[in-house]
Amino acid sequence: MTATISVVAFRADWVSHMPIAALCVRYTISKDQVIRLRDLWNLPLRNDRSLRFKPSRGEMRDPTPAEIQERCKEIQARWDDRTRSERAVTKPQAFSIKRIEMTDEAREAVDNFGDE
Repeated sequence: MTATISVVAFRADWVSHMPIAALCVRYTISKDQVIRLRDLWNLPLRNDRSLRFKPSRGEMRDPTPAEIQERCKEIQARWDDRTRSERAVTKPQAFSIKRIEMTDEAREAVDNFGDE
């Protein structure tokens, strides 16, 4: 199956950092086959995600109540009527009720509807 894959096209997609899942779909091959082609055609390794910066647990702590209160004050200082109107949730009105004039005979017919 992999014999029909163009080395030039696959290399271009690989170098463009196309996700491996997308490569699998495009060339209708499995992830194992992608790795085998990488090794066979001596393609450069991808960025090693394990070497990325990861914040320590201490940096990912929840804010204290004092920090929350301070942040709320900052937001309230910038809050104005325009911001409030932009963020207000409005529900579209599907119908409107209007009073219509009816004769006494028509009103009586409506009131007695279903009594028969």
